[in-house]
Amino acid sequence: MRPKTAVAAALTQRPWSSTSQPCPSHGTPASTHGNAGPIKSTSYDSLSVHVDWQPSHVHNQSIAQGPTSYSHVWLRDNCPCPACVHPDSRQKLHSSADVPVDIQPRSVTLEKDCLVVEWDQSLLYDQASANTPHVSRYPLPYLRRYASSKAMRAFRFEDLHHQTWAAKDYQLNWVSYHDYMNTDAGLHRVVQQLYHDGLVFLNDVPTEDTGVTTVAERIGPVQETFYGRDFDVKSVTKSVNIAYTSLYLGYHMDLMYLDGPPGVQLLHSLKNSVTGGSSIFVDSFRAVDTLKQQWPEDYAVLCNTPVTFHYINNGHHMYYRRPTIVAEDTNGEQTTWGMHVNYAPQFQGPMDHLTPQEMKRFYQAFQRFAQVIEDPSLRYQITLQPGQLVMFANRRVLHGRTQFDATSGERHLKGTYLTLDSLKDKLRVLGAKYAA
Repeated sequence: MRPKTAVAAALTQRPWSSTSQPCPSHGTPASTHGNAGPIKSTSYDSLSVHVDWQPSHVHNQSIAQGPTSYSHVWLRDNCPCPACVHPDSRQKLHSSADVPVDIQPRSVTLEKDCLVVEWDQSLLYDQASANTPHVSRYPLPYLRRYASSKAMRAFRFEDLHHQTWAAKDYQLNWVSYHDYMNTDAGLHRVVQQLYHDGLVFLNDVPTEDTGVTTVAERIGPVQETFYGRDFDVKSVTKSVNIAYTSLYLGYHMDLMYLDGPPGVQLLHSLKNSVTGGSSIFVDSFRAVDTLKQQWPEDYAVLCNTPVTFHYINNGHHMYYRRPTIVAEDTNGEQTTWGMHVNYAPQFQGPMDHLTPQEMKRFYQAFQRFAQVIEDPSLRYQITLQPGQLVMFANRRVLHGRTQFDATSGERHLKGTYLTLDSLKDKLRVLGAKYAA
């Protein structure tokens, strides 16, 4: 079908934001002033509405440039009007299954800051409105959000790039507990650093048992596990976890044997008067970069070989298999949240699913990766004093502890977990506010 050309308008454009701006319920088509507005022209055919975005328009830069096609069924399904999306809950009031696959526009116009589409039929099963054409008004910022894969990635904060570090690169910048708990700017600083570096430190945290969960819940609800809402890290007799001893605790990530391991871990120092017992950290993403560049065959083995993780103790039998390195690529570009490392030698179970040849190849690759991780130049070490707290990305930053003398004093840390979803949530909301 030959496209039907609609009126091109010069529109006053609001800044792009994470929420749709409401369109007026009625509008007069705006006057045309050449190509000064955000849209050159619109048209539609039997499948799609076509919008040709003005590349030179300030709000289209790096978001929407050139022609974009929006499917009729997609547009009707994603109509943002109050009859289709509840104004308070922001949830859809119909199912995608309710949209007729042959739905067509009766008209497409530009009115003020909206693309307005009048449809030729109602939703399926909506007989009450069968004789009343539905009119959808799409704010231009809303359409720009979905104009390209680049625009969609930016809207969801999937275009961020982490910064890997070795010990000499990591800059320790303490965040004040007061600023973190009482200002959005302080909270934003923490979640942003958690994404970029995977490691952030707070000071002046009240040395109370509930201090760590209070800090965690500023970001989101704690991820409760069979260890509880929080847990005590101190040397005890007959410990059910090596962390509850005074022994050297090698680099690892927590709870790799769960279906959904925590995304963020917090450790809060309540007491520390022992000799030894420093916390140690390594950016596993830097280790992965090194492995991939210098030993690509080993890197490929660790990406493709599932590892057994288990916890069989204290009345529990946990089990999960996942590769050591998860590197999700989208068209050759690393996604913001697609990279994970799964490394917990203390909780690896027997690799009973590999052939002898595969077993040897895996062990060779895993030993190479372990050598990279243990490189002293990657190791960041700090002794947490009472009132100091560390947050780190559990699927990125490896953590451990040097041995300490349990008879020399007291060492008591309190820990808890957050889901990765909670971090994503806060980063998107605050990133939009602070234009991250």
